[in-house]
Amino acid sequence: MSNGNSLKKVSHFPFRLVNNVASMVFLIGTLSIATLFSEPRQNRNGSLNRTDLSLVSQNLLNPTPSKQLDLTKDPGLESAIKESFHYFQKLPQDTKLRFREDEYTKVEILKSFEKLQTIIHETTKDQITTEIKKHFILIDLSPSDGLPIITGYYEVRINGKTKPEGEYQYPALSPPNQNLSLPENPKFFHWEKWNQKQIWEKYSKPILFLRLTDLHLAQLEGSALVETESKEIFRINYAEDNGENYVSPSIYLKGICPSLKPYHLSNCFQTKPKEVKEAIFKNPRYIFFEKESFPNTQPNETSFGPLGSAGIRLVAKRSVAMDKQIPLGFPILLSFQSNQNSVNNHLVFVHDRGNAITGVGRLDYYLGSGDGVEEIANNLLTKGKVILLLPKKEKTRKK
Repeated sequence: MSNGNSLKKVSHFPFRLVNNVASMVFLIGTLSIATLFSEPRQNRNGSLNRTDLSLVSQNLLNPTPSKQLDLTKDPGLESAIKESFHYFQKLPQDTKLRFREDEYTKVEILKSFEKLQTIIHETTKDQITTEIKKHFILIDLSPSDGLPIITGYYEVRINGKTKPEGEYQYPALSPPNQNLSLPENPKFFHWEKWNQKQIWEKYSKPILFLRLTDLHLAQLEGSALVETESKEIFRINYAEDNGENYVSPSIYLKGICPSLKPYHLSNCFQTKPKEVKEAIFKNPRYIFFEKESFPNTQPNETSFGPLGSAGIRLVAKRSVAMDKQIPLGFPILLSFQSNQNSVNNHLVFVHDRGNAITGVGRLDYYLGSGDGVEEIANNLLTKGKVILLLPKKEKTRKK
């Protein structure tokens, strides 16, 4: 969903945080939901046909209180913590992050992680809630008109061709060449113009060629895993965009396509190609990509997620996209329920942004890639609780 300085370490806080963070999440999961916030209400839309979300998100309703959570059993959590930590490490030393009226320095943020670690390791379970409230501010991000809206997104898996062939006529383009002598900047051209061969041949270079509906999906989600005719597998990641807002083709396809879900447009294209093509081209937003090959050290593509904002790598079920008002890297306690499952006090991190993810009460839950995940992501539309954890400012002692 992404639309994405080396410096000296300013804290001597050892990175045992990563090695012990699983116990942190386990203990946070045992906190009384009634103490922290009220149980999320039933989805207002009533019955929704969804795939079992227990396959998507860890359910922390019934943790085993006598056992510590083994970090090796939750490598996604380890990866997500590392991504946030490395992001903060790379920030310039004088960085200040703001949320509403409060401002936090890089040192304060790293100290807050250290404090949370101390609370988990040195405080009895009965006192955890009290200690967290002493040192952290729990911000309910519910909008004024109700509960936060929670949706899901995923990484598209598609096939492509190295040369245009058959249905594969639509290029995934690299960012256009910047030429100040041009009367207009091609970067800001709309999708319909980039569909013209004389335009993209002049200003850009194709990474590969896709079916139109697959290119639409890659643009919508911000990245895609691609396999070519030669069995090469790589990723196309978001690189730049033309600054326009996304307009869904579904607006123009009501009554034309049986299903208006993005991943069903390929079926509609078979019977209504002209209508689907015109609807997609009416979307002014255009995204440019960059190719990313998988390193030899990575066992498979699912363990090496796509890039979110600011170069943060997304982790399935631990990364979320939120509004720019919410600082990147910060932890969130996510709770939502559907007709079949509940997710409560699930620790996730703000690793991404999204063109349509606006307002502090809006959250897009990254679900990864793989067979069937598009169905789960596209059917996830509910309301719940989104709690931002912020460091509590230390009071300055009077001299």
